[in-house]
Amino acid sequence: MAFKVGALSYGGGFVIIPLMRADAVDRYHWMSDGQFLNAVALGQITPGPVVQTVAVVGYAAAGLGGGLLAAAMAFAPSFLLVILGGSRFDRLRSNAAVQGFFTGAGPAVIGAIAGSAIPLALVLQHGWQFGVLAAAAVWLLGLKRGVVSALLGAGALGIVAALVGWAVT
Repeated sequence: MAFKVGALSYGGGFVIIPLMRADAVDRYHWMSDGQFLNAVALGQITPGPVVQTVAVVGYAAAGLGGGLLAAAMAFAPSFLLVILGGSRFDRLRSNAAVQGFFTGAGPAVIGAIAGSAIPLALVLQHGWQFGVLAAAAVWLLGLKRGVVSALLGAGALGIVAALVGWAVT
């Protein structure tokens, strides 16, 4: 699974989350929906979100060795692509057919992100979590503010919720 995630997520990790969730939660039952949601959240606050999320899934599947192997396997395809194909990137960037593909793929990426966000939102178990989700949506989509500030704000709200005794799991 980790190599598949690494090979398919080059350039944008959100598009691979539904595939990763299908394997980790539904197919192999390595983790619950809530645990997967936590893995995605952990990945978003660290460099290399896809590799971090895959490492958490690998850890859930096979402990520390599984986490390390999953991270290496997820990182390998993009590393090899850059090492072996880096000299060809300029030529690909100027190719009209390649540009046409990327232009057409843009809307599909938005759909894939929505396809991962909706099932993850359905895992939320407590009313206050939906409030944080709504506030983040307004912050990002309505006010067009940054992702980092949304993550920090949502994390701060989660800390406050835990400190006041609201259920967090």
